[in-house]
Amino acid sequence: MSETSLSVVVPVPATLAAPESGFLNLGHHQHPTRRMEVNSRYLSLDGRPWMPVMGEFHYSRFPESEWATELAKMKAGGVDIVASYVIWNHHEPVQGQWLWQGQRNLSRFIALAAAAGLLVYLRPGPWVHAEVRLGGFPDWLPGTGPLRCNDPVYLGHVKRFYDQIGAQIQGQLWCDGGPIVGLQLENEYGLTGPGAGKEHIAELKRLAIEAGMTVPIYTVTGWPTLDIPPTEVLPVSGAYADGFWQGSREALPPSGVFLFNTRRVIGEMGNVDGTPAAGLIDTEHYPFCLAEAGGGMHQSYHRRPVISTEDVYATTLVQLGSGANLYGYYMYHGGTNPVCETGPLNETQASGYPNDVPQWGYDFHAPLGQYGQVRPSWGRLRLLHQFMQAFGDTLAPLVAVLPEAGPLDPADRSHPRVSVRAVGAQAASLEGFVFVNHHVRHHPLPAMPGRHWRLQTAGGDSLRLPSTGSVDLQPGMAFIWPVGQRLGSLRMRQATVQPLTRWTDTDGSVTWVGFAIEGVAAEVVFDAAGLSAVKAFGAKVETLDDGATRVRLVAMEAPQLLEVTAEDGCVHRVLVLSQAMAAETQWVTLGGRPRLVRSSHAAFIEAANKDANTPADASAGGQAPRLLRLQRSASEAGALWIYPADDLGGLRHTAGVTWAAWTWAAESARTWTLQPSLAQAPGQPPQIQWGPHISWRDGPVPLVPDEAAHAAEARWTLTLPPAALDAWRSAPEQRLWLTLDLVGDVARLRVDGQIVDDRFCDGSRWWIAIDRWVGAGQAPTLEIDLLPIAADLPVFLEPAARAAGGGAVLRAAQLSLSRTDRVSPLAGS
Repeated sequence: MSETSLSVVVPVPATLAAPESGFLNLGHHQHPTRRMEVNSRYLSLDGRPWMPVMGEFHYSRFPESEWATELAKMKAGGVDIVASYVIWNHHEPVQGQWLWQGQRNLSRFIALAAAAGLLVYLRPGPWVHAEVRLGGFPDWLPGTGPLRCNDPVYLGHVKRFYDQIGAQIQGQLWCDGGPIVGLQLENEYGLTGPGAGKEHIAELKRLAIEAGMTVPIYTVTGWPTLDIPPTEVLPVSGAYADGFWQGSREALPPSGVFLFNTRRVIGEMGNVDGTPAAGLIDTEHYPFCLAEAGGGMHQSYHRRPVISTEDVYATTLVQLGSGANLYGYYMYHGGTNPVCETGPLNETQASGYPNDVPQWGYDFHAPLGQYGQVRPSWGRLRLLHQFMQAFGDTLAPLVAVLPEAGPLDPADRSHPRVSVRAVGAQAASLEGFVFVNHHVRHHPLPAMPGRHWRLQTAGGDSLRLPSTGSVDLQPGMAFIWPVGQRLGSLRMRQATVQPLTRWTDTDGSVTWVGFAIEGVAAEVVFDAAGLSAVKAFGAKVETLDDGATRVRLVAMEAPQLLEVTAEDGCVHRVLVLSQAMAAETQWVTLGGRPRLVRSSHAAFIEAANKDANTPADASAGGQAPRLLRLQRSASEAGALWIYPADDLGGLRHTAGVTWAAWTWAAESARTWTLQPSLAQAPGQPPQIQWGPHISWRDGPVPLVPDEAAHAAEARWTLTLPPAALDAWRSAPEQRLWLTLDLVGDVARLRVDGQIVDDRFCDGSRWWIAIDRWVGAGQAPTLEIDLLPIAADLPVFLEPAARAAGGGAVLRAAQLSLSRTDRVSPLAGS
């Protein structure tokens, strides 16, 4: 084939129009010393374009005693803002009796978020959905009259709720110098007409401000309708790789979330009233912001998707390539529904909703799970989060452009999927990023060998990527390439290395960090202007016809360092990691300077003050951190490395560059295989009961079996070995994990006879932090209830789960111990 036939041409704008400002009535209630604003294209912080990452974590679904650790892990995952619903029926289950203590202590959660260096975005509804009974409305509220409109009685109750929230957050708003920067009003709001639609949203904003919830940014979900007060709120988008609310028992068709798209199409997002999505968000007035991009996906009884790391990574990368400038995950951290005196708090078809979801479990297969377990997506997504943090001021103002040839159809398998966010009149002045995605959930794209891209400028010339040769696109690939990166006075013309982070030291030298993409030959090209020398260790250095210098990186077993000297004498560094190393690496500030922390397991900074409203690291304006914490399985060796190693303790480890290093040995006998005792043999799977036909589905879906059907469940008793309990009690901050491998339908965990957790079996292992129920005294009685599944049950299961067959089988039960190791990296501390 000819080179032209393998080339994808993308036009690049020569210049960009300035974003519109002044249309939105936002950006008020500012910080005493800082400023946060929003224009038609992006958010800005302290006068610079800003591309924050927002992660949803529901405080009322997680134990208060564990909040500080989990918030620190979110920060270490590259999250800037923690978002949370304020779920009304978690706080006022009985009218007039308010609950703000324990895991419902909103004020303390906000203070701990600030201590971890996070900003806060509240989503108080009053209707939130969140897979909660009645969408979060207390059971007593529907009997008071019309809801979700400007009915005076309803607004009176909303005012009481908002006033309560306002009292809880007093002194913690951005305008107080605190962390709360935004507020979402309502959720998935589809009503229109007098006293509803834009009129109701405007009234909710008025009530929120009156209650003291004064913030720079107010948002609404941009689905199912866009009947909003146009200048008063910012509509936000969603993007899920799959949906538990869908009615199909098969894999869904190729999703649009894997296709670059500049139209901001809002698809069906699980609307509970059947209102179809209508309209497009106006790109002339509103930036592309997401509040509900799937960090995973919840379970329903009838549909049990298991979202892979590749699914969520590609979804995020595609939205960034499509122009997203605020990326909010739902969920980033899972949880458990709290105990409530009025009964179960989960959404069910019996309570008038389209789905049956677990009564307790809200794991969501999120990057941080229901018990804080760290999934591979936590590190993989951090690759993109750190990119947004380090390069967002460059990326946010840039608009997305697509090849004229497409693809424009999510099912298209013949065209490479690429987007460019760049600007430049000629190839020599191009600046921006190229986004490529070759992953579609459940529909692997074919291999496409010999591909390259050309960025076509208005001046008539183009930039070829890679500079020579080609890329063989393989199913699952998704990556970003930089163009026109500045290193002081020098210009990195292009690279087939994905940018990770960058910083500038006090002497003006730049450290630029990227990683090689698996299956792609790594090259970095520097313009000749101002360049004095390039020193590459173990790489091939070539001079091109125009005088530019190209460095080809050969092997990536260790990090590769390029030292680039400018004519002004400043030495800049380009550090290239392997993709696996990069997923283990985070940017931090230690000892007053930027550094990289690479760790074998999840590592995070211990908050300087877990109770005060102060940030945990110097990058957020607080004290420099002194302690790093590493959470690992006790049966696995641990390691932590920091670069640069100057002024740090620890040993020295040289692998491409010199790191300060700390290691921990694996501990023997820290896993225990349990021998469950069968207390009740399973019966036959219960007869299927069908729910009502929802208009936007092609038919009804099965109901979750009722309590009477659980007479057919199998039951096992688990005995915790004394050695495991002794090991867990031997040191603080250890976690005792129970891992279950199940084949069945509905699984429930009983502790001393009480059901405390449940899930619908989906083929994945069930991880439970069993130490929550183990104290200093006698070990609790643990029982696993498992309802048998019919092999042909008409629900969606992933292929591996479907292949496991039917029945009720506890295939394995294991205990393991995880521990927290601490490091004080500063020398002499």
